[in-house]
Amino acid sequence: MTTVNLTPFGFTPTESQVYQVLLEHGPGTGYAIARAANLARANAYSALAGLVAKGAAVGESGRPKRYRPEPPQVVVARLSSRQNAALDGLAASLEALTGPESPSLVEIDSPRAAVRLISHDIARAEQSVTLMAPADAFPLLTPVLRQAVQAGRTTSLWSVGQAEALPFAEVSTVPKGYRWPGMPLINVVDDRTAVIAARQGGTVQGHWGQAPAFVAAARMSIERLGAGS
Repeated sequence: MTTVNLTPFGFTPTESQVYQVLLEHGPGTGYAIARAANLARANAYSALAGLVAKGAAVGESGRPKRYRPEPPQVVVARLSSRQNAALDGLAASLEALTGPESPSLVEIDSPRAAVRLISHDIARAEQSVTLMAPADAFPLLTPVLRQAVQAGRTTSLWSVGQAEALPFAEVSTVPKGYRWPGMPLINVVDDRTAVIAARQGGTVQGHWGQAPAFVAAARMSIERLGAGS
């Protein structure tokens, strides 16, 4: 049985439990939800209030008051937006501190980590964005790509496979017959940061880095693959 665990995102264990009950049993009164969750009413009402405050549930008007869950997709989108905002705030704070730069590599071991790092870099682009990615990655990256284009950043986009047309930018298709350990996932922003990775099935393996040689390797890889060599 699948268990919902929202605790890594600032929810309490009881809020996670009550959200799962709402998903499984549907809307209900605080009393009914407390019974379904096998909780004391005070604990259930406290968890419901927390879920409403954090955007995971809605309290509907009426007597007795009924609660319904927000759809999981909505909850995930809100959590992602908050985390991205928190990461941007942290990045700004860290960049304000002076210190020597360290051109380190960060390992990428999941599709979500890859999308998060690429989205973060594109959102901070000041000059240019060059991206080569599987076709189904473009819907996930469309918001930050649109933002970059509207801000006047030079964009060069390549799709591995036929991607849906973007109304704000041209997407070229990578010629078939490329040599890569899986599907290429490569991103270069401002010739300052880069991602070099490969997707095989549902896994993504690669690295993010800012060393000049690593960034140059990423750009050369895109140029070679885009030329069909």
